[in-house]
Amino acid sequence: MNDGDDTKSPTGTAQRVLNMLVFLADSDGPVSVRHAADKLGLAPSTVHRLLNLLVDGGFATHDPQTSTYSVGPQFYRVAARITAQVSPSTIALRAIGKIAQRYDETILFALYMARERRISFAARADGQKRLLYRIEMNTPLSMVWGASGKAALAYLPEEDIVKILYEEGASPATGQSTPDRETLLAELAQIRQQGFAVSHGEKLPDALGIAAPVFGPQGILGTVCMTMPRDRAPDVAPAELGQEIAVAAKELTLQLGGRMP
Repeated sequence: MNDGDDTKSPTGTAQRVLNMLVFLADSDGPVSVRHAADKLGLAPSTVHRLLNLLVDGGFATHDPQTSTYSVGPQFYRVAARITAQVSPSTIALRAIGKIAQRYDETILFALYMARERRISFAARADGQKRLLYRIEMNTPLSMVWGASGKAALAYLPEEDIVKILYEEGASPATGQSTPDRETLLAELAQIRQQGFAVSHGEKLPDALGIAAPVFGPQGILGTVCMTMPRDRAPDVAPAELGQEIAVAAKELTLQLGGRMP
């Protein structure tokens, strides 16, 4: 093991300090030198030195009574400034743009609005193929109808799901009545099992929707959704597309500091 301080090396001090910052941010609480050393594959003496560098800069704090380290006030300050300048929608736009370019279809990022118990499309990336219907942006929309809402609804507590169901009306596309509680809960369980939702003309007439959940530090944040006319679906199964959308949603979750359930 090379514990030198060559900052030009991928394992030099600069990179190790960054790795330690990420490790502290991802930890559920205070960490010990031994625990950090085991997880990062570094010598305890190296970890101790790196943590002390972070303490000196205010990016970590040290509790002498427990001999543990935690995220420091300077880390919180910098993170808050960055969060204020870069919204989840801005980060999501980069991610969904890649999928839109690959399939030439429209990809959306929807935010879960907890107070309204709705979702709202906050970012959109279009391919070359034009949609035959209008997408409502920044507008509260149903979570019961359409893959974009169900992919988030599946990860809410059951009591919230029931409240949302009872407040929901008929399908805006077909006029179909809302499903009963047991039917909806069974569908949401299947979504959790496979990691994505698929809908056919529930929110928009003749539309195919495929969506996967995105999580933030506090839980469900929103969804990534592919939408297109049903008669223009690619020559791959919806399940295959769903897996790809789920991978993109997982990557976005990690970028946003969230954790998969």
